[in-house]
Amino acid sequence: MNWFRVKFELRTSFASAWQSDTIFGHLCWAMRYLHGEAKLRRFLQLYDDGTPPLLLSNGFPGELLPKPLVPFPPLEKDLPREQQKEKFRQRRQAKHVRYITLSEFNCAISGQPASLLAGVEPPHTVRVTLKNQLNRLTTTTDDEHPLYNFEEHYSPHITIYLKVSDDFVDTARELFQYIAQTGYGKRKSVGYGQVESMSFQPFDGFTLPHKPNGFVTLSNFVPAPNDPVTGFWNVTVKYGKMGEEWASEDQAFKKPLLMLEAGSTFFDHAPRSYYGRLVKNLNPAYRQAVQYAFALPVPMVITAPQVIS
Repeated sequence: MNWFRVKFELRTSFASAWQSDTIFGHLCWAMRYLHGEAKLRRFLQLYDDGTPPLLLSNGFPGELLPKPLVPFPPLEKDLPREQQKEKFRQRRQAKHVRYITLSEFNCAISGQPASLLAGVEPPHTVRVTLKNQLNRLTTTTDDEHPLYNFEEHYSPHITIYLKVSDDFVDTARELFQYIAQTGYGKRKSVGYGQVESMSFQPFDGFTLPHKPNGFVTLSNFVPAPNDPVTGFWNVTVKYGKMGEEWASEDQAFKKPLLMLEAGSTFFDHAPRSYYGRLVKNLNPAYRQAVQYAFALPVPMVITAPQVIS
């Protein structure tokens, strides 16, 4: 599998986060519309067989990447008091850093301490607007369905990193082009998530270490039974919803799913090409539906002391 990078230049704000499982769902619907359900089923079967043809990251603002989550190295005991205070101040600031540049990311995966990573503010804005809530029976507003807050997100560019098998590159490019033409996320039918342009190019920007002892994931994921368990991570709860025509049905919502966030790191002295799995049975009305929960790993050197569970 080879690395690729997809860049979307956005025309409008968007209402759904650019998370790997949501992006993958769009790709699956694109395959169903373009090539039929039989090909989609064969595509998903490859993941169950352990030969995924496509692995993808979350979508990141600009060309930024998630900061690998590792503990800070211990402070030197002999530091003067003022220097210790400055170190603590830097660490407090670093805890709030979510995104770093590609050069900082390469330093991090080579084993540079996280406290030296400055981080940057992503080109991302959020606006809260008021929307009308409709009564489903009358399709009008009333006193029992008041206004509600609705978050609109905007970032001029979104970048997604991929690993694609050689025989799937053309299909992957076609599927992403379909997203560029039809839009992304909820409420795309009324103008959200519209794409101005898309590029799909090979990528060789990661400076991979020669002797990694772990990996950092570029996507949210759910570990498989045999995946490593020693590492450093944050978790998020995914409240998923069915897509396209299934989104308008009565049972459109999925069960909540606990996922590890992009930037989580794990020890593994022989990093594999992927971790995670497809999650099934999240909606009893659509048992054929699956949730993409694979990690897109980047090998790295984790310098923090290993925690034995």
